[in-house]
Amino acid sequence: MTERPFDPSMQVYFDYLARCEQAFRPYAPIELPEFFAGRIEQIKRLESEVGAPGRHVAIYGERGVGKTSLAQLAYFFLRRDEEDTHFVRCLATSTFDTIFAGVLAKAGREFVLNGVEAERERAGTVGLGQTRVSGRRRTRETFRRVGGDLRIEPPLLFDVFGEREGLIIIDEYDRVRDAPTHTRVAELIKHFSDRGSRTKIILVGVAETLTQLLGEHQSLSRSLAQVKLDRMSDDELSDIIAKGEAFLGTAFKSTMKHRIVRLADGFPYFVHLVCRHACRVAGRVLGKQRTASLVVAEEEYREGLADALENAEHSLVEQNQQAVITTRRKSDKFELVLRAMALSESKEVPVQDLARNTSYFVGGSPMQASSFSSTLGELAKEKRGWALTKVRDGYYKFSNPLMRPYVRFQLEHERLLIPGGQWEFPFMEER
Repeated sequence: MTERPFDPSMQVYFDYLARCEQAFRPYAPIELPEFFAGRIEQIKRLESEVGAPGRHVAIYGERGVGKTSLAQLAYFFLRRDEEDTHFVRCLATSTFDTIFAGVLAKAGREFVLNGVEAERERAGTVGLGQTRVSGRRRTRETFRRVGGDLRIEPPLLFDVFGEREGLIIIDEYDRVRDAPTHTRVAELIKHFSDRGSRTKIILVGVAETLTQLLGEHQSLSRSLAQVKLDRMSDDELSDIIAKGEAFLGTAFKSTMKHRIVRLADGFPYFVHLVCRHACRVAGRVLGKQRTASLVVAEEEYREGLADALENAEHSLVEQNQQAVITTRRKSDKFELVLRAMALSESKEVPVQDLARNTSYFVGGSPMQASSFSSTLGELAKEKRGWALTKVRDGYYKFSNPLMRPYVRFQLEHERLLIPGGQWEFPFMEER
């Protein structure tokens, strides 16, 4: 069998795809500082608080706003040694012992409860064609007990970390369901604060308030600073695209950039998702012509958007399907309400707004609120995946804040949000 000759154009294309995975990362946190955009004020606050004696930090906010990316690059922004930065992701089953077993193991202290599994992240590379891209992979290891009957307590942890200029970052802390763990973490932070630990603890999790993340631990108010990540501004989201353009040598038409930014609703996840797939579509021309100009115009944007929705976060797709599909068929009434919700600029949507928004889909006069009140109630139940939450009488919100931009992008894909057409919504205006 004759071996096919090497095609340089295909290697250029493979190299480009590999760079796409670095520039736009909807499926993993940002790992390289040069691709991190925005959050200037939060970084300054983080630097100020970590530099203060006795202060530790909690980073919190909605899902999809980039908390983990900021946490993973905290060592860089705070100018700490990556070797002394210990990053742990929590599970629903995590306890104080399992969390800090992994931290101790990474620090070289093989003190772990017998049979306890600890998750580590190891640096490595992944390949695409002949291109290698740096990355990380997770491994699980089981350690034997070392240290007799010693327990993992604040004094032991201070002895190991107190004099190191390091960071202990506990991500997805909101997933921890064990109440004693929250109490013991609060005691650890207070102990580290009182003894002037040079290693600082950073808690990261999904929450609307610090109390929601930590529980009622008033004693932490002095030693734990709050850094809340709100949704990103349009300028910050545009900066994500600009960094990707510069790295890839791919130009987005201004109209496409505007629509991606406005539809993303402040969530960097959706900017990364749509841009990744649109750039991959734009790059196909490299397989035929190595020096071709790469542009994301209407055609590339539309095809990339279709791919993006097909490959969106699985939990979003599942939740949307559970909300609208009845006996294996899509229910118009549930889909209508979700679409009407998505058209509102308010996070907490009054029923009167929903009634007005339905007219865009059904034509004629707005529906009466009473005609879909039972549908709203059903969407706020487990059977419909708790798609909506009743805030108070007459007001509802998406339970998952990422659902609003997801539904908006669906409307865009179906060409129901027509630029310059009969539908003009405030959330699509320039700001």
